Amino acid sequence: ENVILNEQQQQQQQKKATLVANSIGTISALQAVIDQPDNYRGVFVVAPNFRELHSAEVPFPGVSMQIIRKVQELLREKGQGLFDALAKPDTVKQILKEPYAVVSEVDDTLVDVLLTPLLTEGASQVVFDTLSYSAGPLPELQLSEFPKDKPVWVCYGKDDPWTPPGRVEALIQKPTVERVVGWPGVGHCPHDEASELVEPMLLEFLDRVIREEETASESPLFFASYDS
Repeated sequence: ENVILNEQQQQQQQKKATLVANSIGTISALQAVIDQPDNYRGVFVVAPNFRELHSAEVPFPGVSMQIIRKVQELLREKGQGLFDALAKPDTVKQILKEPYAVVSEVDDTLVDVLLTPLLTEGASQVVFDTLSYSAGPLPELQLSEFPKDKPVWVCYGKDDPWTPPGRVEALIQKPTVERVVGWPGVGHCPHDEASELVEPMLLEFLDRVIREEETASESPLFFASYDS
């Protein structure tokens, strides 16, 4: 007699998701897989954020963090006026032109997509909380403890002023990171600035993780054989 396949496990496999993350979303995506690895196939990262205001990142943290925390406190308590002044279409467009190397992609549609959520109630508090968070994990630490069977591919723009190229390239040293690809002439949002480069790579990644899952599902997950 043979005992083949745990039906509940098979159903769980079919519900797995593949995460695609950009910038600060990288931290959330990696942590989601670390916390619940059975729910995910892998992570495709676009321009990871290294959280430059993290206490481990700033020079002379004993002094610097006191100043940074004071500024963060002021933003949370009295920053609404500044937020309201900056949350304007022309201002948002100008801010976006810093990380975008392909500035022609910073159009009215993009500004509206980003600005509309910023005008909802409570949005400013979310922004201030994000800017005020100087603890927690960094990508390198997360990838060091990442599940070995969850592949990670990384892409980034080499002209991104917010993402240090050397640090991104060094991620290939992590066991679960299979590919790191950088494109010249592209900034912090390659999926907007050079979608013709990102989309084929993303489709290749999806094919890779889905094929691996299908191959695994063809084999028994729990198999026992004995003579009757």
